[in-house]
Amino acid sequence: MMPLSAVTVILLFGLTRRDRARGRRWILTAALLLYIASCPPMAWLVLHPLEKDAVGYQPAEELPTPEAIAVLGAGYHPVAGRPLTGVLSSMAVTRVAEAVRITRIHPDARLHCSGWGGRWEGSSAEAACELAAQLGVKRERLVEHVSARDTREEALAVAASGAKRVIVVTHAAHMPRALLAFRQAGVHPIAAPTGHVSPSSPSWSLWPSVEALGTTTGALHEWLGRLWFMISS
Repeated sequence: MMPLSAVTVILLFGLTRRDRARGRRWILTAALLLYIASCPPMAWLVLHPLEKDAVGYQPAEELPTPEAIAVLGAGYHPVAGRPLTGVLSSMAVTRVAEAVRITRIHPDARLHCSGWGGRWEGSSAEAACELAAQLGVKRERLVEHVSARDTREEALAVAASGAKRVIVVTHAAHMPRALLAFRQAGVHPIAAPTGHVSPSSPSWSLWPSVEALGTTTGALHEWLGRLWFMISS
């Protein structure tokens, strides 16, 4: 259901029509859809509502100290000879860096890293914990959840540890869905968003770009994820 996949399906459908006039209409539809998805105003329109309330984490002295910090998994692709910053996706590295920053604010909170490895050896949780350790977090503070495959399973894994007040570190666009998952798991989540993408005001350029297409795709992934989360809950 992502833009590029949808465009490919529509384009192939148009190219295989015997009726050339109808085929051209399908091809034009595919081109128009690709253009719209690649325009900066559309990218901002679908992403900004997810990020507009995602304010960076600041400790509140009047509230109880959080018991845990949960950094949610992202991309993981191990290749021999690469450093951890090359094994983990840039998104994952950004999340770990923010989580390490917060560990220095709350020195008693344990850092939970989650994410499975799929068909790869090891897991993103192990790689994230190792990166956090190399950045100065004591290993006895680290907790790995290597079998958590999605946001809901990550939340359930952290809840199973007994932590009730948890700082959740994930990308700003993903934060609304992550908070919902943690609340449903019986945890009081505290948002610590990072990796913001959308500017405060839109670009009105109508020239399409690969960056805008990637932004639109990521935002639609989140909207569809939230819809599926609500349906399947």
